[in-house]
Amino acid sequence: MKRLPVILTSLYVALLAVAVMPIFTEDDALSGVFAVILAAPWPMLLGKLAGPFEGSLASGLALVAVGGLINASLIFLVSRWLVRKLGKDRRRAG
Repeated sequence: MKRLPVILTSLYVALLAVAVMPIFTEDDALSGVFAVILAAPWPMLLGKLAGPFEGSLASGLALVAVGGLINASLIFLVSRWLVRKLGKDRRRAG
């Protein structure tokens, strides 16, 4: 149970990495849509701050990477908190 946060975060990062691959292998304009969805809402929010850098491949990948890092951190922290909370409740009941 203590490894659950690491497992969930690793699964998310792996999914994000697989979603980024079509950006480099496909010529379609919408090839990165799954990566943006997985990193949401951060690429859209941070894209407003990007200003003149918006629209390039490098800035898009950077926004997805930052968004993915934020989401991975949130997944890890929330799942770790839940595991600790449920562990304490289980020990009290048992």
